[in-house]
Amino acid sequence: MPPASYPAGAIATPGETLALSTTLASLGMPRNAYQALLYNPSADFRMHLNPAILAVVFYDVSNSAGARYERSSGSGVSLTQDLTDRDTATGTGTAMDAMATGDFLYVVTSDVVGGFRGVIGSANAELATIAASYRKNDDTWAALTETDGTSSGGASLAQTGSITWTAPTDAKRAILGGPSGIFTDADAPAIEGFLWRFAFDIALGADVEIDELWTLNKNTSRGYFRAGIEYPISIDRRNVGALEAVLAAGTSTMELTWTQVAGV
Repeated sequence: MPPASYPAGAIATPGETLALSTTLASLGMPRNAYQALLYNPSADFRMHLNPAILAVVFYDVSNSAGARYERSSGSGVSLTQDLTDRDTATGTGTAMDAMATGDFLYVVTSDVVGGFRGVIGSANAELATIAASYRKNDDTWAALTETDGTSSGGASLAQTGSITWTAPTDAKRAILGGPSGIFTDADAPAIEGFLWRFAFDIALGADVEIDELWTLNKNTSRGYFRAGIEYPISIDRRNVGALEAVLAAGTSTMELTWTQVAGV
């Protein structure tokens, strides 16, 4: 079989719907989706394209030096791919099981974000409170004042929801690891972007898993789109990983057709 020529052709055109209302709805883009056809038959809507997640790294304080930064869910596939591909339910796998108070989940994004949407596969039942922080332009970690929509009954990551905050204006692009990174540990990956860090005040439950994760936009000045018109868009997956939309009034159902390309 001859090798693929590039730009590579489509291999799949999966479709799905997104229920819209006056409450913001968001959706992560499937892996290898480089184009989308958007159609909302009955209502005008406003929409953003949201920053891409470039990396997800779990820091396990109990591991020995050189093995504390875990980039795999335990299945041999990267945490980044497992959380953003939307094709499997692997997610964080065993990485966050009984996550201790000294552990961290790092997320690297292509731009500043206003939060994340998390689809919970295995819920936490411990009364743990999340603490989110970001890498500031003075090379320190600064606390965010987050609203935790994954919390239920006092337990964070207990349900699917959004963790949101007012986007900081003093966030700084940084490199997570490597010779010029903020961590010099041998296993810290050299990934550059905007850095977000999550911790908890007590240990999580024995089986906790986030299945999917995508970003929420820092702005509210979304673009205007009219009802009954098909909008084809091309997606720069280096910088875009999700979309979000909202209505001024009423409800409707957006229809999405993705064009997926292999090997890109």
